Amino acid sequence: MLPDIKRDFEFINDSVKGVLLFGSCAKDERSKSSDIDVCLVSPEDKSVLLKVFERLGGKYDIKIFEDLPLTVKMSIINKHQTVFGDEIELSHYFYRFRKEWADAEPRIRRNTFSSAREMIRQRRAWLDGRKISQKA
Repeated sequence: MLPDIKRDFEFINDSVKGVLLFGSCAKDERSKSSDIDVCLVSPEDKSVLLKVFERLGGKYDIKIFEDLPLTVKMSIINKHQTVFGDEIELSHYFYRFRKEWADAEPRIRRNTFSSAREMIRQRRAWLDGRKISQKA
């Protein structure tokens, strides 16, 4: 699969820092219904994405790394296969996002709930605490 993806994206190799395979295909957990998730890292401009769609159509589910939420960026950083790009250069580029994640992760984990019911209970407790402090 990787050689086919490499061949398909070769025409933009000089326009991006990297092309990464991520998701179920990168983890060798692909099923018949899985799409092929590909991430473009730091394209020169958005026209690169247009060129990819013109040439490849909907063959791949393509994302631009910089447009993704931090949690998705970290998942890609930790579990990807490089189609194109220098591993060392990509590692240096990803450093900023790793640092941002190290700062944000504790807050994100604290705001993760096991169910909608737990989230509602926590938010009500937080609101009740605010009402008490506003009266004082």
